[in-house]
Amino acid sequence: MAYVEAKAPGFRYGLGTMAADAVAGQCVRLTNENVFSVNDDAGKRSFGILAAACKKDELAGVFCMGGIYETDQYSGNIAGGEALSCDAQSGKLKTASGQEFVVAEAISVVAGVLRFKLLV
Repeated sequence: MAYVEAKAPGFRYGLGTMAADAVAGQCVRLTNENVFSVNDDAGKRSFGILAAACKKDELAGVFCMGGIYETDQYSGNIAGGEALSCDAQSGKLKTASGQEFVVAEAISVVAGVLRFKLLV
């Protein structure tokens, strides 16, 4: 089951709605006034990480402005210390490359759980 757990939370914004269904751990960006969409472009700035699954037009809880989190939702092989960006296919965290917008820094990956520092 997809989850994101705050270990040392930053800020949680909850006044915007989702443009489409989404799952916990996906990177989101503002696409309209107080409307979030899953970020499917690693070159675009993310607003934060979706805190829990959310249906279209429902209020979304988005972790932003720093903090330490854990999630089972990420793409590829990630090692501690790597810069993380959004995966264009899934909106999940992945190792950053090239000109991608960095949203987090990996702390560790143990038993399928990524611990990371949110930078947005």
